[in-house]
Amino acid sequence: MLHQKLCWEKVLHGDETTLQVLHEKGKSATSRSYMWLYRTSRNAEMPIVLYDYQPNRKAENAEKFLEGFSGWLHADGCQGYHKLPEKSV
Repeated sequence: MLHQKLCWEKVLHGDETTLQVLHEKGKSATSRSYMWLYRTSRNAEMPIVLYDYQPNRKAENAEKFLEGFSGWLHADGCQGYHKLPEKSV
């Protein structure tokens, strides 16, 4: 439900950061995984912060998570956001 409400917002913030997972199937303990973060703006009626763990930094992670979102996304220059609809970047 929180994910659905997040995607209804007009303005979101997104970022991703690396993390290490010691025992992840098919990956060495020294490989990188990613935690993607999405949050509502400061002016949102209901503040929401959601984390989305992904084993990689592929663009389809943001595309899939933000499916149905049609507002403005404030994000850094990560290539993962470049495939989103123009209004979202």
